[in-house]
Amino acid sequence: MPLSEISVKAPATSANIGSGFDVFGLALDAPTDKVTMVQTTAGLKIQVFGFLAETISVVPEKNTAGVVANLMLQEFSLKTGLSITIEKGIWPSKGLGSSAASAAAVAYGLNHMFNLKLSNEQLVQFAAKGEVASAGYEHADNVAAAVCGDFVIVKSYNPMEIICLKAPSDMECCVAFPHIITPTHKTEKARLVVPRMVPLEKLVYNIGQAAALVSGFATGDVELIGKSMHDSIIEPARANLIPGYLKVKENALNAGACGVTISGAGPAVIAVVNKKQNVAAKVAVAMKEGFKSAGCEATAFVTKPGKGVSIIEK
Repeated sequence: MPLSEISVKAPATSANIGSGFDVFGLALDAPTDKVTMVQTTAGLKIQVFGFLAETISVVPEKNTAGVVANLMLQEFSLKTGLSITIEKGIWPSKGLGSSAASAAAVAYGLNHMFNLKLSNEQLVQFAAKGEVASAGYEHADNVAAAVCGDFVIVKSYNPMEIICLKAPSDMECCVAFPHIITPTHKTEKARLVVPRMVPLEKLVYNIGQAAALVSGFATGDVELIGKSMHDSIIEPARANLIPGYLKVKENALNAGACGVTISGAGPAVIAVVNKKQNVAAKVAVAMKEGFKSAGCEATAFVTKPGKGVSIIEK
């Protein structure tokens, strides 16, 4: 029998991780969203609470959770209404996969609610379609990480193929973002600055960095992961969109970070730290100071790679 109610926890995620544009994703242990779905007699209703809830549309067609819910209700002929309550623990529009968390939570929750027996790839396909409401286009890096947890590689979009690798146990992540107003459809606008043609030498460089980064995850080498978070194509094009970015990066590396890059479309910045070095708190403070030097107050925190979406047991 279908469940009448379900609650799902979904993680923040960081996409690209340097050279893996639209391909690499990393789930974070914190922060997380809580999404609760309750069957109703008819219709689709969305409520949003928590961080910057007032900035998120509750119109189903303009909300990533609503888009995914509508698609799945139609695809599987589920004759029910649905009430969705989203409790935002993930700051929206910061480059931390806030919209992806909502989309992944609904796909995962409905799969369990109605015992649809969908694979992770199928869940990612539905969740990626929800991203259109937020980013203006389908992309699977954030939602794949949110569904699968740890580090993911989106090997192919058609057909959807995902490779999942465990993150090293001694890997920590320092995240910082400035308190700035981000534009509507921020990800879509950040995509406009991405060059459409690149020199061959930059492409070759990025392939080398991406291959080394994957090797780092495969072998559990935090130092190699950090040293391979370089990007010669997307990062230079987006750096000017983030006030103080170069200073934040410099500060983090000087404080002991293994590597630093823009988290997704930004403005959040993520640094990878080796837990054995015991410098995570120092790196987080240094990143915050980097933003302050550009005249921006900032939030900074320390987390680690985390699991994918999960059911919250009552």
